[in-house]
Amino acid sequence: MVHRSASLAGRALIGLALSLAPVIVRAAGSFGPSASAPVDYVLEKTEQHAIVLLGEAHWIRHDASLVAELVPGLATRRIVLAMETLQAADQAAIDQLLSGPEWDETAAMRLMRAAAWPYREYLDVLRAAWSASLATAGSMRVVALAPGPDWRDTLLRAKGVSYDAFMADLVAAEVAAGRRVLVYCGIHHAFTRYHQPELDLAGHATAFMDRAGNILRRRFGERVFLITLHRPVWCGKEPWSYCLPLGGAIDCAAIQSGHAVGFDIAGSDFGARIVDRRVYYAHGYDELRFGEMSDGYVWTKPIERYELVRLIPLAQFAPNDEALEEVAANNPLSNETGLGRERLEALWTKEEASRADVLTYRKWQDLQTWRQACSTK
Repeated sequence: MVHRSASLAGRALIGLALSLAPVIVRAAGSFGPSASAPVDYVLEKTEQHAIVLLGEAHWIRHDASLVAELVPGLATRRIVLAMETLQAADQAAIDQLLSGPEWDETAAMRLMRAAAWPYREYLDVLRAAWSASLATAGSMRVVALAPGPDWRDTLLRAKGVSYDAFMADLVAAEVAAGRRVLVYCGIHHAFTRYHQPELDLAGHATAFMDRAGNILRRRFGERVFLITLHRPVWCGKEPWSYCLPLGGAIDCAAIQSGHAVGFDIAGSDFGARIVDRRVYYAHGYDELRFGEMSDGYVWTKPIERYELVRLIPLAQFAPNDEALEEVAANNPLSNETGLGRERLEALWTKEEASRADVLTYRKWQDLQTWRQACSTK
């Protein structure tokens, strides 16, 4: 695999211990002529490309809420929403849910249990899709991408197909049927032109991963467009600390603009900037430019205002013994299986309490003073 700026020969330099001292970022940059409100920006890209990948960090409330807000526009444009957080084996049940004359909370919750994904805002995406389909029959299609909780066994039975290849094949099938697709998935699965490194214990890149977005990019070329949803990134070396992309330059510019924004990286002041070698994604690259990692970008709010998606209460997620058995067998909060309601309730309570402070929960607490790095010049 050849990378324009990747070089394993240069990995010794990348593996050096790097100072994490704060730096003053360059003054606010321009978001370029494409800049618009996030919903408008994403919908515009779905009109311009067969496949738009929307890559998230998972569990950020405003990211999932953005997707729910996108649904009416997707339905109007007859654009498929493909989601990593739903199980492909449940496709028929999803189709039935969206075609129902009334919202079936019981059926929807069963889908969330199967995915081990007890989060309110992701459920809200399904309800928004049902509502859009109700308004105009057949206008909204949701495609489940995940191979299942036992995905390793599932893919082994599929003769070695990878998790990412499994997802890519499902998206490609929609395109082959003449449909455009918005793919909502974790950012690591979404990479298209950029290749994510695999690191050894010393932090050296030994290989590069082949993600769903990479596979789709090879198949469909520039018909594929990646939009990254803003979040802190790994810095240093394992155990990772966190830093803001481009040292906070995007955040500094965005707070000066005073509003959420979606923009093309290539047309902005950020595309040519070099990704700091402290950042995990720069490992294995001699010089990685920000514009090589993604095509578009969405910044919604400063990280101190982030909230996590809400945990669906266990009594609602598993209202009866049969549902509880499903949760106990496919526990979303720990590796323990076969637990009773009392122990699961304790896990739910502990998780709810720990999620109150998003910066601590996501280990972003060292970034609380990030605004001090914004240049006022």
